[in-house]
Amino acid sequence: MPALTIRLDQAADRAAQALFPAGWKALVAIPLVVFGVAKSLAGFAQIVEPYLAIHYDFWFELGMVLGQVAFQWCVLWRRPWRAKLDYALLLVLVSGLGAALLLPLLGWHRHAPVAPLIGTGYFMAVVAVMFAVHWFMVKAMRLPALLCATWVVYRLLILLVALRRP
Repeated sequence: MPALTIRLDQAADRAAQALFPAGWKALVAIPLVVFGVAKSLAGFAQIVEPYLAIHYDFWFELGMVLGQVAFQWCVLWRRPWRAKLDYALLLVLVSGLGAALLLPLLGWHRHAPVAPLIGTGYFMAVVAVMFAVHWFMVKAMRLPALLCATWVVYRLLILLVALRRP
């Protein structure tokens, strides 16, 4: 049984290397993507500001992105360091996808104000796409499906803090 576990770990490492070849490009791209994610979500926060109980800005979102990586690493505590780094890159890529999908809404809002309810609906559609991509990539990297559940739990905990109570 240990030999099977070792072979599965080696296969997962090969899959992770094929999906996310690390190197200097990642070191440059990750901070840029994290910056873009934080900037776009801070822009989205302006649309839904009537629903927020806190001041949601670039720095808050930056803390959320970094906090999510740390939160998710708790699930990966027994995995090799390389798998943790690859998963952190996956989180950044999924967040970058979400930020890119928010750009049309932010552009629309720049020219004509978007109602908070419409912005929230659009955001939920973006989150659904992000979740589907996250699920697919977690499965492709042979990581525990629990990561998908904790991804959702983390963001729901943030919503409990951020949303205004009626």
